Amino acid sequence: MNALSLFLLGAQLAVAALVGTCAGELIRRWVRWEEDLGGPERALVALGGGVAFAVACMVGNVVTGGAIFGLPGAVPALGAVTVYLGRSGLRVRLPRSARDRFALALAVVALGLLYVVPVLVAGSGVRTGDPPWHLGWTEQLLGGEAVPNGPAPEYGRNAYPWGWHAVLATLVRLVPASDPLIAHDSLHVVLVGAIPLAAACLARRVRRDAGWAAAASASVVGGFGWLAAREPAFDPSPRAARFGADLVVASPNSVYELMPPALPRELGLVLLGLTGLLVIRAAVEPERRSAAGAGVALGIVGLVSVPMFVSGLAWTVAAMVMAGRSVRKVLLPVAVAALATFGLWAGPVAANYFRYGGFVDITPSLGKEWPLVQSLSAWGILVPFAIAGLIATRRSGDVARRYVLAFATASAALLASSMLRGALDWNLAGNATVLHQGRTWPPAHLMGAALAGAGAMWAWDWVRRRSRLLAGLGATAVLVAGAASPVLAADAMGEILMDRRAGFIYSAPQYQRNGYLRAAALHLDPDDIVKAYDDAVAFGLFELSGARLSDFDHKRLGVNDLRIRYKDLALRWEARKPFCVTHELITMDRVTPRLEDYEVIEPALETRGLMLIRYPEPTC
Repeated sequence: MNALSLFLLGAQLAVAALVGTCAGELIRRWVRWEEDLGGPERALVALGGGVAFAVACMVGNVVTGGAIFGLPGAVPALGAVTVYLGRSGLRVRLPRSARDRFALALAVVALGLLYVVPVLVAGSGVRTGDPPWHLGWTEQLLGGEAVPNGPAPEYGRNAYPWGWHAVLATLVRLVPASDPLIAHDSLHVVLVGAIPLAAACLARRVRRDAGWAAAASASVVGGFGWLAAREPAFDPSPRAARFGADLVVASPNSVYELMPPALPRELGLVLLGLTGLLVIRAAVEPERRSAAGAGVALGIVGLVSVPMFVSGLAWTVAAMVMAGRSVRKVLLPVAVAALATFGLWAGPVAANYFRYGGFVDITPSLGKEWPLVQSLSAWGILVPFAIAGLIATRRSGDVARRYVLAFATASAALLASSMLRGALDWNLAGNATVLHQGRTWPPAHLMGAALAGAGAMWAWDWVRRRSRLLAGLGATAVLVAGAASPVLAADAMGEILMDRRAGFIYSAPQYQRNGYLRAAALHLDPDDIVKAYDDAVAFGLFELSGARLSDFDHKRLGVNDLRIRYKDLALRWEARKPFCVTHELITMDRVTPRLEDYEVIEPALETRGLMLIRYPEPTC
């Protein structure tokens, strides 16, 4: 990562923090949240405010036909208005106690060294898989599209939630000269701090001083894989895992969600934690406005990640079951507001579902699902502390604690349902990923970390009353043993990033600002239909410009190469002829049938043996 990219990343973080804090202040005022709101909660509300601002921009983008993200000045103008209206929330609130200030500094250093520095050194934490699609969809928003439809001309009807792309596009528009690749890394930095923050806030509903222990449980407590590895090790594919469910991507331990790249599921998990706080507040202090705020927050979760939305609905239902009759009436608006907000995306998708013959399964194979014993071994010493926290919470008569217990119960029920789905091989009409273990373990681990934080503090108090020395030694031993696996994994991840292995290719020269893919993409926009001498290069042009592809053949997919979600459209794509093209990236040694009819629009590519040409009219 060069100096300019590093500056732009820092600028995105700073401007997003400014706008998010002010938007969060407006939300806090609207839901009348004054009590029980400390520094961690304010930080989490600020993150939620930033996402809510991006969603509001996206709604405006749809209404204006693409003008909000398509015009460079629109989002900064809206951000300036938000900062002005919410400026009262900009007062800096550092932790009061010296212990908390020291813990904050230590956390920033530790998390930065483990999860952020390797990305900055290597240049980019973006990986192949889903991120290339997110890049292209985001570029389509920045190119003036009302919604991101995808790379298939005419047949593109995106059925992926647009919340993630709205956040990426907002970050890019807030900082001129930045791009979605940098925005991905900015969100990675945010999530490294936000996931432990969400666990801390939930733990503070159980025990006020449990925040730091819960944050550590969610971010630096791995499993027992280090006992077998004993050296830097991290497996970027679950099917190649060498140490069970530990030291591997997509682990049941959300510590490994802090590894790059940032994905919608992780942001949805953080927003789920914020939703839990708002649901608890609406239940403890029954008031319809706070319930509506919790519902909107849950709906935004769905706009980012549908599986996390399912978990949020389960949490809300569990809270309603836990509550008395009078509180249930107040919590009912949570579900109503959630469905209304979620409907901003789900409504058009449902209409297209019936219009175009339903969904087709676009997942070639589901990710690995782990046996329960292996999954819990990846939690390591988190398990006994979570059990201790669960027991202590059940014995408590505090109202807020009971709702945390309800959330944990709902997450356990969803996890059990996902295991049953896997055992019975339910397809869920092509939507098996909604109840895949990879989608139900993160909320379970978030709740486990929150309960473990409370359990660790109760254990600390019990031992300290008997021996301060033993309590200190015990805490140190627990932290060292728990952090061993994340330290080994982060070291190995740094090597993977530096070597550009396992799909971490976006620090390669062709993706840089002077690279040939970026140079060609600068001349393309979502209205163009492009063809290239290689399908992978063509898709790279979609990633960096949002342009449509005239044809595409994925080497691993036999049909539906462009992952069209609706059945009728997918069938039309398979039966199509290649589309007429407006632009073509060719090698200079190729002889085209119409040499006299094109214009070379990027002469600099000729030094690389390439030409980007534009046809006066679409050429078939």
